[in-house]
Amino acid sequence: MIKPGFLILLLIVSFSGCISEQRCQKRYPPAERTETIVQHDTVTTIKDSLIPLPADSGLIRALLECQEGKVVFRQIEEIKPGKKVVPFIDLKNNVLTTGVRVDSSSVYFAWKEIHIRESKIQVKTIEKPVYKVNGVQNFLIWSGGIAWSILLAFICFALVKAFIKKKLSL
Repeated sequence: MIKPGFLILLLIVSFSGCISEQRCQKRYPPAERTETIVQHDTVTTIKDSLIPLPADSGLIRALLECQEGKVVFRQIEEIKPGKKVVPFIDLKNNVLTTGVRVDSSSVYFAWKEIHIRESKIQVKTIEKPVYKVNGVQNFLIWSGGIAWSILLAFICFALVKAFIKKKLSL
């Protein structure tokens, strides 16, 4: 008969080769491959604004007099145009018209802002090796299955035999 110590030793030896998945990951880390992907995003924003212009002025100084009931220029003393202002004066039929012309096209200003945003993405790929069973390993797998089947049958037979002995002895 098989001694209980031998059976315990057989079980310890059969389970000693087992290792947990976490310990296996620590001992044999999987191969990793890291790729870096650079992505460029362009954002265009159209903006507009009013630009304040400095004050500008023009000047006309003239002496007027009345002749035969009509107003006439006696003497134009001074005419000063500004940087963007051109003054004008007109006298017709006793009506004095003065004014200035201003170039207003430079008041409105529009521009585009272009921002380029760069983002880096790292992709990790874990490569798992594929193992194939060779002939020797296949033989050991089948022979281990057969050995376990025989051992299980033997244990069942021994238990049934012990149960029958116990039943008959009563």
